[in-house]
Amino acid sequence: MLRSAGPPEPLRPAECGGKGSPSCGKLGNLLALAALQVSPTPLQVPAIVRSIHQWLTCRESAEVRPPIAIRRLAHAHPGHVVMTLLHCAPACDRAAAILWRTIASSATTAHKVLPKLLGVMEDWPLHSVSTSNGDHMDVFALAATLALWLMVQEPQCQDALFVYAPRLLLALLCQVSLSTEQMPQEVSTFWRGCQEQHGLPTHPNSFVVQTIRALLCRLQWDQELVSVERKRGWDALLSADTHHYAVGLLAR
Repeated sequence: MLRSAGPPEPLRPAECGGKGSPSCGKLGNLLALAALQVSPTPLQVPAIVRSIHQWLTCRESAEVRPPIAIRRLAHAHPGHVVMTLLHCAPACDRAAAILWRTIASSATTAHKVLPKLLGVMEDWPLHSVSTSNGDHMDVFALAATLALWLMVQEPQCQDALFVYAPRLLLALLCQVSLSTEQMPQEVSTFWRGCQEQHGLPTHPNSFVVQTIRALLCRLQWDQELVSVERKRGWDALLSADTHHYAVGLLAR
C-alpha cells in the first residue's frame, strides 16, 4: 500500500479574505522578508516557499506580478524549493503554475532545478525524501512531470533542457510505460484532480506523451517530431504491444 502523498490544503482566496485582509497582509509581509533575506537557512526555505505560494493564492488577479524571490530561493536551495512546492501544490494550482514558470524564466535557475525534478520523475510512482526539519515527505512522480510541462513553456529554459534532454526523455518514456502497465489507485485519484484542474488528457500516459512532444518542440527537434508523427509513433507509445517499437523511433 502506498503512503498518502496528499499535502495540507492551501489557503483559498476566500479564506485569505481578499487583497486587503489581515491574513493576506501577513503573507505579504512574509513575502517581503523572503525578498530581503539573501541567504535563508535550509530550515527556513520550506516555510518561505509555502508563504509565497499562499500569498499568490490570495491574489485573485490573473495579472499578478510573479515574486522574483522564488528564483533566488530556487537557485540557492533547489532541492528544498522543488520538494516543498511539489508537496504543497502537487496538482499545480494557478499559484504553483506561476511559480514554476517564474523559476523556468531564469536559465541559471532552471539548470539547478531540473536535476531535482528528474530525481522525482525517475522514482515511480512515489518519491520519498527526508526534509530539512527531519520529516518524511512523499510526492508523486507525475507531479514533477506536470511541473516540467509548465517549465517547458518558457523559452529561457531551453539551454538547461538541452543539457538534461537524454535523462528527461528516458524518465518520460519510463513513465509512459509504467503508467500504461500499472496505475495504483492513489495515482489515479491524484491524476483526476490534475486532469480536472488543467483540462489534461484523461489517462496519465497520454499526458506524458504530450510532455515529450512539448519538450521536443522546445528543443527544436523538428525532424524527430515529424518522423515519429509520420510513423504513428505517438499512438504506438500508448500501447504495451507497440511501446518498444515507438521508443526505437525516438532513439534513432
